[in-house]
Amino acid sequence: MAASVLCRTAVPLLGFSTCKPFLPVVSGNNVVQLIAGYNPKPLRLNLKEPYIPDRDSEKTPVWQKTEKYDRKLFARYGFASGVDPVKLWPTAAQLEELIQEEKQWHPPLEELLKNIAAKEKEKADKRLE
Repeated sequence: MAASVLCRTAVPLLGFSTCKPFLPVVSGNNVVQLIAGYNPKPLRLNLKEPYIPDRDSEKTPVWQKTEKYDRKLFARYGFASGVDPVKLWPTAAQLEELIQEEKQWHPPLEELLKNIAAKEKEKADKRLE
């Protein structure tokens, strides 16, 4: 709709637009719709001088001092980030915690089937009573 408002004066009845960034499209109802042709400029990555935040500075945001951000920096810049890759891996305690959390939220299939069978048995017992 915004495109039709922009080029309303440039579009005669069922004619084509003279505006270059908009492409006319005829729909099933013989209504001319204008679609913007958008081609953004590519992002310029600065790989020569990567931005590595200063951990000691007070101006550095707290989220740039976290381990998660260190992982992101190492993924983006590799060893040039200055991050020790040994610190990026979880410890044994963290792994154990992750495994327990995964077992809690995603139980094995056998356990799910047992729960479903128990619920069906309870429903059947309630029907018989």
